[in-house]
Amino acid sequence: MKKALPEKMFVDAQSRMSVLRDWVLNESVTEIVMNERQFWNFAALQPVSEKPWVTFMGRPLRVSDMPEDAQRCLGVHDPQRAGAI
Repeated sequence: MKKALPEKMFVDAQSRMSVLRDWVLNESVTEIVMNERQFWNFAALQPVSEKPWVTFMGRPLRVSDMPEDAQRCLGVHDPQRAGAI
């Protein structure tokens, strides 16, 4: 089931990947939708040497309010979103 990430998930420095893992498993999430600010806060928790992840636990990430060119560059572009050809 496609679910939007809760607004408060990555707003402070206390957020941890374990919280996200628990949310994904408890909510039976199959696709994670987040806003651009949440995406960059999530990316900041990842190892510096890695490009930001495009999936988490095998679930694709979708960042609808990020500019389309940036989405394509990062690999989070959703080809099935509304208006896509």
